[in-house]
Amino acid sequence: MTKKRPPPKALAPRAARRAAERDLDKLARDVRRLAALEPGGAPDRPIQLSSASEVEPTATARPCPVCQSFLRIEAHDAVEDAASGRLRVARLSCPGCRAKWSRYFRLGPPPLS
Repeated sequence: MTKKRPPPKALAPRAARRAAERDLDKLARDVRRLAALEPGGAPDRPIQLSSASEVEPTATARPCPVCQSFLRIEAHDAVEDAASGRLRVARLSCPGCRAKWSRYFRLGPPPLS
């Protein structure tokens, strides 16, 4: 006969809290990875806009992917990327979870392809 395993013990309160925090950290990491795959999440996937005046309202229109709080603009820069050409980058910060985000934009008419 084989011995039966005893049922798993309940975690101590501190261990349970730490396990929950680890789970939240893993979820936030996965959400950050998904946000980088969205339009505007990387230089090779910029959002197409017609004017520079649309960059800041468009960048702050979407909430923080991690905590769904509003985002604040820290900087709005024009950058030159060898692969993507000239882009606008909105540097954003979340006051809720203190995450830093960058959203990429291309100005001008949409490509004709």
